[in-house]
Amino acid sequence: MAIRLVVLDCDGTLWEHEDVLTLRPPFVRIDDQTARDAGGELVRLTPGARELLEGLRARGILISLCSWNLPEPVFGILDQLGLTGYFVHPKIQLHPNKDLMIAALLKELAEEGRDLRPDEVMFVDDNPHMLEKVRRGVGPVRTLRAGVDVQDLREVLNALDDAPGHPTSARPS
Repeated sequence: MAIRLVVLDCDGTLWEHEDVLTLRPPFVRIDDQTARDAGGELVRLTPGARELLEGLRARGILISLCSWNLPEPVFGILDQLGLTGYFVHPKIQLHPNKDLMIAALLKELAEEGRDLRPDEVMFVDDNPHMLEKVRRGVGPVRTLRAGVDVQDLREVLNALDDAPGHPTSARPS
């Protein structure tokens, strides 16, 4: 089945910063890829992040976030970088249960008439334990580990092309 939803982690995945909980608002946009907190610390998007979001949108694939974080710094950074509008029902919560966050996201989408099965979801996170927890708790979600399976987030678009159910995935061997 083709991927219809891509869910991204934030820290260490969407951006290179490892823990935006340590940052102090307000955030200021430095450039298209970078925001700065009140203490001068920078948050830079992971290479290919903006291009991934644009590519997913162009393909009609839903995009969301799932992050063990506080909403205030995450949305402060997203707002400054002009990225908030890309995400549907983002889940930014201060607990590590991303399986529950993704299950809640799927339920909200279903309530809107967008029923998705776990095998139509791709989850990208830098933490292998989170990836496994989501597969165990949600079902056969396709997972990619940021920094291992994909070095540049544009590579997620290639992984979509290789996903079962995609027209180009049935390549001859």
